[in-house]
Formats: sequence, C-alpha cells, structure tokens
Amino acid sequence: MLPILEQLLVIQDRDRRLAQLKAEHARIPVETAAVEKRVQEEAAKLDSARQELKRIETERKKLEIDAEAKRAQIFKYRTQLSQIKSNTEYQALLKEIAKAEQEIREVEDAELEFMEKIEQLQPGLRQEQAELKEITAKAEAEKADLKKRLSIIADELTAVRAEREKLAVAAEPDALARYERLMRSKGDVAIVPVQHGNCGGCHLHLPPQLIHNAKNGSELTGCDYCGRILYWQAE
Repeated sequence: MLPILEQLLVIQDRDRRLAQLKAEHARIPVETAAVEKRVQEEAAKLDSARQELKRIETERKKLEIDAEAKRAQIFKYRTQLSQIKSNTEYQALLKEIAKAEQEIREVEDAELEFMEKIEQLQPGLRQEQAELKEITAKAEAEKADLKKRLSIIADELTAVRAEREKLAVAAEPDALARYERLMRSKGDVAIVPVQHGNCGGCHLHLPPQLIHNAKNGSELTGCDYCGRILYWQAE
C-alpha cells in the first residue's frame, strides 16, 4: 500500500472518531434534558395530586364553616323562642329551626364524603412523593454520569484533534486536499476498499484496470463513479 494512502487511512480513522465523539457530545445535553423532563413530569403529577387534595380540603372547610353558621343560627332561633308570644310565629320559627337542622345534616353528609375522598387520596399522594424521591435520586446519578461522560469526551476530542493535526502536517498536501474535498462532499468516508470487484463506497462494479491500479498502482486511484479513493483489501 502506498505510504500516503496509509497516512490518509489513519487520518480518516481519526476523522471518523471525531465525528462519533461530536455526535455523542451533542446527544448528552438532549439526554440530560430528557432526564430532567422525567423529574419535572413526576413533580407535576405530585403537584396535581396535592392541588386536588387541597381543593377537597378547602371545600370540606367551607362546609364546616357553613355548618357552624347554621348551628349559630339555630342557637339564635332557640333563644328567640322564649320571647315569642304568638303561636303562629312560634311554629314558624320551629320550622326554621327544623329546616336549618336538616341543612346541617346535609352539610355534614357532604363533609363526610369529602373526608372519605381525602382518605382515599392520601395513599396515592404518599406514593407519588416516594416515586418522585426515587426518580429524583436516579436522575441525579444519571446526570452526574452524563456530566462525567461529557468531560471524558471533551478530553478525547482534544487529544484526537491534536493527533489529527499532527498527521495532517506530515501528509502530502495535494493528497490531503483531495481527501478533505471528498470528505466534505461524501459526508461519510473518502477512502474505501475494493470489495469483490466493487467500490466499497458506491458499491458499483469497478473496471478491471481500476482494480489493478488500486492493487498495484503507484498513485492514488479514484472510483470512476463516486470519486472516492480506492485501496486494495485482501479477500
């Protein structure tokens, strides 16, 4: 294999590693955001459960206040009974007292229903609290791992870039320029093997002369179809 081809293959290997590292580096913030979203969603579920419990407790408290107000009204009515001389007014006031007592019973029944709902919601709320605690702990561990991985990737990126620059300086300029043009246009690889008589890039069948040149030539050989640089790989 031509020495310059060997050099370019090493450079290509470093470029592909750089591309992998950059892709992984770009994914980490996305993964971190996904972890944080899971916590936020669980926190929202807990908050929703808390708000529902608070709403029911508020409604129950209103009923309690209403019942107390009606009891105070009954007390007032009973005080007035001893002062009334008219039988008609006396009977009317008794009806008001009976009505208020019935309303108190209805309010107490409704209040009891709210208390039962509160009792039913509390286990679910405790479960949501436990789940949020667990998810938060896992999320913190995942974020710490991702942060550590991000640092490792950054260090490797620096090292591979430096190595790549050193290799590029040592490479023949025209051959390197050709390789880099191909990398920009193809986006994946610029140098590919001959595989079963086909180009390892576009996979089209190669003319015998091209195969011969890739195997025994004294200069870089390009595929007639995709332009990628070819090298011979023993099958």
